[in-house]
Amino acid sequence: MTARVLSIANCKGGTGKTTSAVNLAAELGARGYRVLVVDLDPQGHSGLGLGVTARLGSPNAHTPLLRRQTSLDGAAQVTDEDNVAVVPADRSFDGQLGHGDIRCLSDALAPLRQVHDLVLIDVPPSAAALTVCALMASDGVVVPTTLDPLGLEGVRQFARSYHDTMLRFRAAPLGLAIAPMRIDLRTNVERETLGALRTAFGPGQMVRGVRTDVAVSEAFAQRRPVRRYRPRARAAEDFSGLTDDLVQRFGIDCTAAFAEPPYGRQEGFSRGISWR
Repeated sequence: MTARVLSIANCKGGTGKTTSAVNLAAELGARGYRVLVVDLDPQGHSGLGLGVTARLGSPNAHTPLLRRQTSLDGAAQVTDEDNVAVVPADRSFDGQLGHGDIRCLSDALAPLRQVHDLVLIDVPPSAAALTVCALMASDGVVVPTTLDPLGLEGVRQFARSYHDTMLRFRAAPLGLAIAPMRIDLRTNVERETLGALRTAFGPGQMVRGVRTDVAVSEAFAQRRPVRRYRPRARAAEDFSGLTDDLVQRFGIDCTAAFAEPPYGRQEGFSRGISWR
C-alpha cells in the first residue's frame, strides 16, 4: 500500500500549519510510521523546525514546480526524529510555476509514496498555484485554524477554494479535517467560533485541536518538536490526540514499517535513524 498524502493548508497565514506539520510528523514517527514532510512554503520553516535546510544543488520541494517531470530522488533528508524525513524548501522560490502541469508534484512524489506511510505537505498561504499542485497530490487536507472571526472566515474561504478546485479539475473530493489551534475556551469569542465551525462544517469534519502552550514556540526555537523538547507539555498531549484522530479519519496504515529503510544505503544521508 502506498503512503497517504495529506496537505496541511489554509489560505490564511498564522494558523499553525507549519507547527502542525512538524509536531504531527514527530508524533507519527515516534509511533513507527515512516513520515515524509514536504516543505512547500518558501519560508522553509518546516525544515527549520526539524533541523533541515536544502542542500545547494540538490533537488528540493520546489524543483518539480520549476521543471516538468523532475524526480525528487535524493531530495529527502533524514532528521533527528525517529522515522521522519524532510524534502526541504527552496527559500529563493518566487511562487511562479515554470510550467502548467498541476500534477507535477503528484508525479514527483509517486516513488516516495512507496517507501513511506504518510506524506505531509506544508502548503503556504495565499499561493493559489502551489495549493492546487498540493491538492492534486493529496488524499486529504488538514486545515489548522485559530478560533476567532478571521480564522473562521479563512476556513470558509479555503473550503470554497478547495471545492472549486475539485470541480474545476474533476478530481475526486478529498476529506477535510479542521483542527483548531492555540485553543483557550475561557473566552466567549473562541467558544462562539468553535460553535460556528461545527455548525458550518458539521462535527464530522472537526478533529481534536491543540491548546495554547508556550512550549510550542519554545520548542520551535530549539528546532525540536514539542514532544521531544517538553514531553509532558499539554501541547504534546494534544498533538498525540490530534494524531489519533487523523490516523482514524484518513486510514493511515503503518504497512511500510517492516520494509527496508529507504535512505539507509544512499550516500549523503546521516546514519543512525530508527526505521522501525
